[in-house]
Amino acid sequence: MLKKRIFLSLAAVCFASYSARADTTVSQDAVKSLNVTVYNNGLGLVKDSRSVDLKKGKNILSFQGVSAQIQPETALFEGSGLKVREQNFNFDLLSRESLLRKFLGKDIQVIETHYISGKKTIENAKVLSVDAGLVLKIGDRIETDYNGRLIFPDIPADLYDQPTLTINVAADNDGRRDVELSYLTNGLSWRADYVAELNDAEDALNLNGWVTLTNTSGIAYNNANIQFVAGSVNRVRPPAAPRPMMLKARNMAAMDSVALGAAMTEEELMDYHLYSLGRKTDIASNQTKQLALLSAFGVKVKKEYKFTNIVPAYRGRSSSGEFDLRNAEVVLQFDNDKASNLGLSLPGGIIRVYKADSKQNMFFVGEDKINHIPENGKVKLDLGNAFDVTVQGKETAYTAFSDKAYEAGYTLNFKNAKETPVKITYLQDFSNQWTITDSSVPYTTPTTRRAEWTITVPPKGQTVLNYTVRVQRP
Repeated sequence: MLKKRIFLSLAAVCFASYSARADTTVSQDAVKSLNVTVYNNGLGLVKDSRSVDLKKGKNILSFQGVSAQIQPETALFEGSGLKVREQNFNFDLLSRESLLRKFLGKDIQVIETHYISGKKTIENAKVLSVDAGLVLKIGDRIETDYNGRLIFPDIPADLYDQPTLTINVAADNDGRRDVELSYLTNGLSWRADYVAELNDAEDALNLNGWVTLTNTSGIAYNNANIQFVAGSVNRVRPPAAPRPMMLKARNMAAMDSVALGAAMTEEELMDYHLYSLGRKTDIASNQTKQLALLSAFGVKVKKEYKFTNIVPAYRGRSSSGEFDLRNAEVVLQFDNDKASNLGLSLPGGIIRVYKADSKQNMFFVGEDKINHIPENGKVKLDLGNAFDVTVQGKETAYTAFSDKAYEAGYTLNFKNAKETPVKITYLQDFSNQWTITDSSVPYTTPTTRRAEWTITVPPKGQTVLNYTVRVQRP
């Protein structure tokens, strides 16, 4: 068999096309259909259908273009009249270092160019070591810092220029047929990102949802049908194993934003939700891509100002005296139902909220992360702290009945510097058994350890809350 030489300099690699293998290479050009399902936890399911020429009996098929992070034990090969005998995932990729390892103890050739005359000298050399730096025996001398070029006689049969899954199959007849390769891979992940535009009255918003897909699996998926599974599937963590060699990044963190179109279709899949893009798209290697997920308009929302635990839940020696000035939390709430103009399954992600100023310029006003929200669930977003709504207070009385019982009084001054009235929710947790013996504003008890007040503060005004609580420790 005629062999082509490979020339390798110490600074750069020049590969000649070469194949000395007896197997049948199934390239990506043979792909007929490609389906990729992406999960929330960095897992992808790839279904790859290709057309292959087979001969009766034994065939060794080398599938190129499989993920560099494939889980080989999950591979499933299917085809009419075929029986799988063996499969191997080859991730020892063609490179300067891998070539040198394969030729350890073997002869290669070296080319040295005279720096003045330009004359080239070709010599035989033996590779003695590669682990701690290249060591060559050239003639009767040992070279460690060789500056010339290296010539390899061929490409070893077990080196590949890309991750390759080799499958040994037996075919019942000669002929061309379609086969399907399915496997799980790491390096594919997605999350939901939402953009919400709040109206002037702050009682409704327009919501656009995006799927942000990230591909670090080591290959591109071109002309693929894409689906996304929302929910956490259980995965068994195997013992740590050597990681396959990764392909080099070509366009790391490139952002491919698709114009907002029709929302994805959504259906239940067992106890998860499945979203389908409904059209084919390309996913480049080492790329982050955004795809339109859903749109909703005029979603009814409620904004509230909230304080939690102005008074320490567990009173200690430092609990007495005045409390520091605090700004109210700004909370945006809405129901995920059709009555609120929504009623969609919302995958977990980050909702970023924007609002226009008087000149209709949009400004970012806060964000929060949500878990998966089913239809008829509730969404609560903590956007930040209000500039004009504050509280300051102090402990006004304290009586210790015993080491385990006390009574304390508090006064809290809620202030509003806005031109409009505000309604404030104040949540206070108490330790152990507690009873509010007096309060200037009515309250409720949503849980056994929490009291809740609703405080209305007039424009440019203030409202004072006074209450006394008795606490009994076990």
